[in-house]
Amino acid sequence: MSQSVQALPPTEPRITQSLSHGEKFVDQYYKTFTKTSSKYYTPSSRVIWNGTAMSGDQFLQILPELQQTMSSFDVHAFDAHPMGNMTLVNVSGVVKMGERVQFAQTFVVQKTGTMTYIVSDCFRLV
Repeated sequence: MSQSVQALPPTEPRITQSLSHGEKFVDQYYKTFTKTSSKYYTPSSRVIWNGTAMSGDQFLQILPELQQTMSSFDVHAFDAHPMGNMTLVNVSGVVKMGERVQFAQTFVVQKTGTMTYIVSDCFRLV
């Protein structure tokens, strides 16, 4: 006999905290991508950028080129869910890279004190 899984009610504090944390992260990350998004990555961050897996260190090496190529982001939707002491954040929208291209991005982020760090980042042009 299998156990039934019950969804947390939307007013559950962990859900509202995750949504608030996710919203703040998304707002800050995409507004500052071309300037200071590197502050969110650590050497141990895991990144899959449009199908290429790399460490945070490797991603930070290519980030300046990406920042020049991707001039602005228009987030159309996001969602955030608690994941232990971390937050899973799903984002979709349009990025301007000369022309406008749809993207999807999934983060696992962790807040430490007042700073949020990216544990995992999976970006894909659609």
